[in-house]
Amino acid sequence: MRTISDLMRALRVWWPAGQPEPGPDPFETLAVQYRLAIVAAEIRTLEHDMRGWARGHHLIAATAAYDHLLCDAAEMSGLAVPDTEGPVRRLILEAELRERGWSW
Repeated sequence: MRTISDLMRALRVWWPAGQPEPGPDPFETLAVQYRLAIVAAEIRTLEHDMRGWARGHHLIAATAAYDHLLCDAAEMSGLAVPDTEGPVRRLILEAELRERGWSW
């Protein structure tokens, strides 16, 4: 027959004492991925549309929004945002996020 202390010891092994650290909200993650997809599609459209009025201004604004969303996604994933220029930071964050399973 087992004693209470044996049962408690078995329970501690089976059930760790500390609670796992909660990850990012899956709905927030999905929302950021969706917004990244929308903004990336807008950038592709602007890059291929040579007739658009104020195309350069819209492309700069869309790229800034994309960069901001990448930084949000990195923070949600626990990545450190590199302190580099925009295109380099964008490339690093895209690679790191895709490595962690993000897609957009």
